[in-house]
Amino acid sequence: MSSSIYNLETIKTPRLTGLLLDIFTRLLTLPLIGRFILQFLKRKNRVQDVISFAEASHSISDGGELQPLMPLYYPIHEMSSEQSSMHESMVQEYPLDLAQIVFSMSTSSYTTSNTKFRHWTISDYTTRYTNKSITPSLVIERIISSIEEMDNKSIVTHMNVDELRKQAIESTKRYESGVIKGVLDGVPILVKDEIPVVGYPITHGTSFMEEHVTKDIHPIRRLIEEGALIVGKASQHEIGIGTTGYNLVNGTPKNPYGKDRKLHYYTGGSSSGSAAAVSLGLVPLSIGADGGGSIRIPASLCGCIGLKPTFKRIVMDGTMGCSVFSMGPMTNNVDDAALAYSIMAGQTNYDHRHQSQKQPLVHLHAYMKGDKSESKPLDGLRIGIFDEHINHAETNVIKSTRTAIEYYKSKGAIVVPIILPNLHEIHLAHAITITTEMFSTMENYYNSSHFYALSPETRVSLTIGKSWTASEFLASQKIRSFAMHHIEEMFKNKVDVILSPATPCVAPLFKKDAMRCGESNLAQTSALMRYVIHGNLTGIPAIVFPIGYDVETSLPISLQIQAAHWREDLLLHVAKQSEDILKNGIEKPALMPIY
Repeated sequence: MSSSIYNLETIKTPRLTGLLLDIFTRLLTLPLIGRFILQFLKRKNRVQDVISFAEASHSISDGGELQPLMPLYYPIHEMSSEQSSMHESMVQEYPLDLAQIVFSMSTSSYTTSNTKFRHWTISDYTTRYTNKSITPSLVIERIISSIEEMDNKSIVTHMNVDELRKQAIESTKRYESGVIKGVLDGVPILVKDEIPVVGYPITHGTSFMEEHVTKDIHPIRRLIEEGALIVGKASQHEIGIGTTGYNLVNGTPKNPYGKDRKLHYYTGGSSSGSAAAVSLGLVPLSIGADGGGSIRIPASLCGCIGLKPTFKRIVMDGTMGCSVFSMGPMTNNVDDAALAYSIMAGQTNYDHRHQSQKQPLVHLHAYMKGDKSESKPLDGLRIGIFDEHINHAETNVIKSTRTAIEYYKSKGAIVVPIILPNLHEIHLAHAITITTEMFSTMENYYNSSHFYALSPETRVSLTIGKSWTASEFLASQKIRSFAMHHIEEMFKNKVDVILSPATPCVAPLFKKDAMRCGESNLAQTSALMRYVIHGNLTGIPAIVFPIGYDVETSLPISLQIQAAHWREDLLLHVAKQSEDILKNGIEKPALMPIY
């Protein structure tokens, strides 16, 4: 695994829980001992490679001359004139029309079979509201009862029941009158804790943070304008800095899948409550956020669809991890993800330095143009495959991934061998970037008594974030520049999409010794993030979806597809054409769905 072509190695570190974790965390914050431990960890994980690579690498100027790498602080892709014209043509051929999208949504194996299990879709709700077989008020009452029966906050942390009932009554009246608000009228949704929504506090999964929201951000406002009913806020991994979904305050949600229900499998994180709620069937749509796989990891482990859009495609100036952070939909089928994305995405005047203005108009060209009835719906699609990277996974995941590749070839796709170079340095650059940015937002709490109200795992991550030097952070942004240039050239000249597993393993087990204060398990964390990091650092879009289930545990196995900046339409097209990979459809979760 240490060749010059593929240099991402499996991290081997001790797993710490309980008293040992607590002692280690306290030692790490001591001035002298902590500095020694941090330096040891940096040497062990070859952090110096970041600086060495950044200093040794060069970019090529327009004149063909070598020049030192310049740092890139935001992964904004500025389109060439050719790319701009391409998107303009796509918009002209298939203008974005939400009503038309709903009307033209084709049937899918996920949602329409009479013999296979399926969750309710957005269309299931709105169709039944229209024919008056159910009402938004009835649905909301069932959801409220279901959440109350859970008797904890591990999935839904905050609700405004009186306001929710009021909005459901208003939606019911609109359907009675035949004049609805929009394509989501009466559809129940959840929103991740850290995403601002008027009427709900932002706690970031902690016991002491409580930000009050006075104005809805653009994508949330768009969902409300289309009639969505916000059921409440979904739980998350504490301050969004972990991959398991562990939460000391609200409880750790249980993965709805897993054959042995006596065992508690992680949902993944940090959008843990969102994934659990969608997988359970509590809501058809939940809005997550992804700075290091935080949509894609839990979606993949819980067998959902998770879309991380291009950086700034769905605009949210998050207070944490701002240069690697994207909002996106989590659903149980591709059609719902496409609809939610279409509603939320687009330019706004309220983002940092108007970065969202550099994007093309939103469209679903490839998705709308695709036809599952064709024998070769992916004819000519160039799929990039990095074999060494794919093989860095557990056997069951590799097998399912290879089966998917053969399926795509049978549908006309062309497999193109590729190399993603210097993944070791790229992963370190992302780790340095996201933990530095998170520490900068948490610095006031780090130096207060609130710091010790955080779980030990979170305190370790923040202390590491505090330790990075200016040279290490600057070198990381130079590596971002290298990675982004390489991936842009690859999509321009070689491939249309890149395929990989979503995670190298199925959902890990939440062991009893981690229940009191969590666990510090860098090997597990780095493994779960193995395939997702590149998309966050370079800003390219990615989607994950289930392609199989583990024979022994019945836990989902998922695939990831990545595309060029602004090509979410292509991701949704490929994901839609992938539904038949699951020959028997999605499996019913071991925990009974709400509907």
